[in-house]
Amino acid sequence: MIAGMTSRSRQGRSRRPGRPREEATEQAITAAARQVLADKGVARMSMEHVAAKAGVAKSTLYRRWPSKIELAVHAVAASFDEIEIGDQGSLEADMRAGIGEAARLLRDPSTGGAYAALLAESARDPGGVGLRVRESLSTRLHALVATSVQRAIDRGEIRQDMIDVDLLADVVVGSVMHRALATGVPDEAFIDGLIGLLADVAYARLRREQREADDPV
Repeated sequence: MIAGMTSRSRQGRSRRPGRPREEATEQAITAAARQVLADKGVARMSMEHVAAKAGVAKSTLYRRWPSKIELAVHAVAASFDEIEIGDQGSLEADMRAGIGEAARLLRDPSTGGAYAALLAESARDPGGVGLRVRESLSTRLHALVATSVQRAIDRGEIRQDMIDVDLLADVVVGSVMHRALATGVPDEAFIDGLIGLLADVAYARLRREQREADDPV
């Protein structure tokens, strides 16, 4: 009896697809969705197109994402989840590395094209697609900036009261999103100029206080 139960349990375990297979399937779907979105845009994208390109059943998609919009947002957001930037030693270097990596992803034809398609659809449907993009994609880019600022505060480079983290993040994210929508190419020169400008703003109060300390009235 016990032997029979053990045998059946082993057989059951052997039939399970396992996490690696599930992850491989999701990666295939995500990559396919990005490519279809970049090629066709949101309006012409369909779950059928994605399923065919990924080589899976359409039901596999619907088990994970209830609509093509949810899948489209996930497909692009998943790219930004892969960004992991270590401490670069300064606020400017951290922001340059993090936002620079995000910009590199946007220069990829598949990810960049899919991102631009979502932004274009967001303008047409701000309360639907636009809301999902803001909640998912913008939040991830916002977190990159917030992490850089927190590191600068932790290392004593700047003080908490010297900078409005949300405002700085909004400027960065808004600039990158606008650039991606307007030209599709947030290139290195643009990122360098943007981060350099924002670093000057972030350090401005500290420099003013240092000048006042060196030359008291």
